Amino acid sequence: MKRQKGCFGHLSFQKKWEIVKTIAYFGISAAIFLMGFLTTGTRMNLLTVVAVLGCLPASKSAVSAIMYLRAGVCSQDCYRAVEERLRGGLETLLLYDLYLTSYRHNFQLSAAAVKNGSVCAYTEDTRCDLSAGETHIREILMQNGYSDLTVKLYAEFPKFTERISEMAALPEKQKERDRAVAELLMDISL
Repeated sequence: MKRQKGCFGHLSFQKKWEIVKTIAYFGISAAIFLMGFLTTGTRMNLLTVVAVLGCLPASKSAVSAIMYLRAGVCSQDCYRAVEERLRGGLETLLLYDLYLTSYRHNFQLSAAAVKNGSVCAYTEDTRCDLSAGETHIREILMQNGYSDLTVKLYAEFPKFTERISEMAALPEKQKERDRAVAELLMDISL
């Protein structure tokens, strides 16, 4: 069953899907080559050309699989803790398993919340450059017309859960805008 982007388990599912798809593409190319070789007795045939051309989408799929394999995922403990902490009338938009890429850095966001012009996210990746991640997200949001948002990334889970609890307690003011910001975050992630 396919998981939607932003839902818990999306990256885990996508990793498996990309690997299976890549193996299938290369398998089809190999089968076409073997079929041509076995029927003609030589590799100099039209099916060899078709098999080589079939390696193009297979290679593209392999690059995608490598990107997904590099992406970190939200742990079960993090997911359970966030859901347990915020169980109830939570109107904050929660996103899980976001992996953002930029020219210089990649940012693994285990969980993110959007509400009332505020974006906060938690990363379990100890190598994540928090200030660069905040700057990257802020720049992307500004390029799309959201210049007055606050963006904060956390590496400490208690601080993150405290902040999203505060966000959940606030009254809902900009529901459509928050939904658009969440969609944008999902669009720029794997």
